[in-house]
Amino acid sequence: MTLADAASFSTALSGFAVTASLIYLGIQTRQAAKHTRALIQQGATARTTAITLGMMPADYCAAWIAANGVEPSLSEIRKRQFGLHCVTAINAMEDLYAQHSGGLLSAEWYERQCDTFRGLLSEPGLRAYWTTYRDTGRSAPNFRAFVDSLITDETTVFAHRL
Repeated sequence: MTLADAASFSTALSGFAVTASLIYLGIQTRQAAKHTRALIQQGATARTTAITLGMMPADYCAAWIAANGVEPSLSEIRKRQFGLHCVTAINAMEDLYAQHSGGLLSAEWYERQCDTFRGLLSEPGLRAYWTTYRDTGRSAPNFRAFVDSLITDETTVFAHRL
């Protein structure tokens, strides 16, 4: 092997290494962007959940109700608290949907969470809240289809487990 042959071989080898490095860098950049989007989604969900849970105490609900021109009766307070619980559940389902769509959850974890939400959706109150929420067009079509897929005839089986 001559010096020229060795030089040609090393040039080809370094070209291959550069190409492989660029491919790896592209994959890593794509993964980093995907994880950044997931963190932003989780942050938004956490922020919304913190707001809704922070408004849950009866005196906060009463203040909200009164400020909106309604007498804060016990019934109105409980209705408000229930609505806040429902919004929190919907936000959690949306986060689950987004993370699964982004390929960030294992199949086992995803199915366990879906089972939890099937159980919650087996309750007539949350199911009715979801139906109203869905019908007002507040959710994206694919997310709507996901939640609707959790509501099946089998969903009522979960009501007895909770």
